[in-house]
Amino acid sequence: MKISRKLNHSIWFKLLLFIPLFMLLWIIMLQYETICNFGGTLRTAVSLKTFIDALIPFNIYISYTYILCLFYVPFAGILYAFNRRISAIQMISFYISGICIYLVTYAIYLILPTTAQGVMINSFNPQILNYWMFQALQGIYTASTPLGDFPSLHVAPLVFMGIFLYKYWRWFFWMFLPFAFFGAIGTVLLKFHTFAGLLGGIAMWYFGYYIIYEKIFLICFKKIFLSKEESIAEEKQITP
Repeated sequence: MKISRKLNHSIWFKLLLFIPLFMLLWIIMLQYETICNFGGTLRTAVSLKTFIDALIPFNIYISYTYILCLFYVPFAGILYAFNRRISAIQMISFYISGICIYLVTYAIYLILPTTAQGVMINSFNPQILNYWMFQALQGIYTASTPLGDFPSLHVAPLVFMGIFLYKYWRWFFWMFLPFAFFGAIGTVLLKFHTFAGLLGGIAMWYFGYYIIYEKIFLICFKKIFLSKEESIAEEKQITP
């Protein structure tokens, strides 16, 4: 079935597609802790802590910015739906690519379980629990697991969305950049990931965008759902 250009850029059509894509991605995201813990039962998790982690200071003030950044990617489709330059095919490819990279990362967690336990601080110190930011940190620590350090699935989606926005929605990218930056470095400043985990997250979703998204799903979905003329017209679309 071919999709017309009007339908491909329809706000309501993209919102309709967003619902099942969001639900599927969210369900897979919720398996993060289960997969990490299961990987830890298969073999002993290794720590990738290096001297660099000892040099990185702990900074509690980034707690809430970090938490906010975690919700950008799942809900990104709502923003994309209202941008007529971003097509339904691009949005579908974005979500399916994200889902596939989550699955690949889960496979890594099972094959090579890693832990950030060596860099995590004691957030249950009674002398600091009165501070609301430390309470937020405690929530971050207890809501997840120290396993699954490499690659960081807290960093990776921010990188993926950043590259996507840079290409398709340039002015919004500059608004998103500081939040993505603080969200990414928050993983090491809050001692939730090692520096190696941070680099792994960047590399994973850089690969995810340029290989999984651009070279596989975007090309495949264009061939399936767009006519040759529509596909060429979309390629010539100027980045805003």
